[in-house]
Amino acid sequence: MKIIVFGSFNIDKVYSLPYLPERGETLYCQKYEVHVGGKGVNQALAFRKAGAEVIAAGRVGEDGDYLTDWLKANDVNASFVEHGEGYTGHTIIEVAPDGQNQMILFGGANLGITPEYCDRLLDAHRDAELVMMQYETSCVEYMLEASKKAGIPTALNPSPYTEKLKELPYDMVDYLILNESEGKNITGKNDPSDVIDSLLKLCGGKVILTLGDKGSIYSSGDISVSVPAFSVNAVDTTGAGDTFTGYCLYELLCGASPETALKKASAASAIEVTRPGAAETIPSADEVDEFLSRREK
Repeated sequence: MKIIVFGSFNIDKVYSLPYLPERGETLYCQKYEVHVGGKGVNQALAFRKAGAEVIAAGRVGEDGDYLTDWLKANDVNASFVEHGEGYTGHTIIEVAPDGQNQMILFGGANLGITPEYCDRLLDAHRDAELVMMQYETSCVEYMLEASKKAGIPTALNPSPYTEKLKELPYDMVDYLILNESEGKNITGKNDPSDVIDSLLKLCGGKVILTLGDKGSIYSSGDISVSVPAFSVNAVDTTGAGDTFTGYCLYELLCGASPETALKKASAASAIEVTRPGAAETIPSADEVDEFLSRREK
């Protein structure tokens, strides 16, 4: 199964703090680390770990070899990642001991993607079974429309949230996967069932809503399934949503039931948050199966 992950390629700069600072507060950093990151990188690796053939698509700057070399070393096809002038996108991540975090995102090269690049990408991979998108790059709207014209199903993770997300052509989205906060911002609703109902009217496809430690919900209108989250000791929640996204959509595309897909994705993200970092800490499918086997005994 070939999946195109059209997304961001970032260098994560992670600062471990005693707690997340308030406005105007200065804290000493307890540890500093550099990791590969960006929702494109994270989701590409999650799909690959789940079992898909992955085409990573996006743009890096002059300092981007670090990311493309890492993807190739992890068996992700990075041959279509474009190299341009300037800096690769990066994220400043502040992490507290309980795993909660806050981030500052610099778009960099991610914002230089052009429609011409999108057309070349789709022409080269018309046999793909899904184009996965987020909202950390330029040309997301164009890619949605171009993918549908090419007859390739689309998935959208509308993150990070901006007001422009309310204007996207959601009728071109086959799988809409997002968290509770993003759902509330897009729809103006608070109750998860109301959020899902509103999103189904927007996209007409399938909606997967994650609710943090309250679990996750899948709905296609006719079918609605909810699965509780697994209880674990979180160290770093960075990349948890991307891990869930890759595993959940891969399982659905393979024909798994919504309940099975949600449960496997929940297990993958539960493992991921017990480790510091993002893409490097996404578990393998064997690890996920072992985790589920232990929990179901």
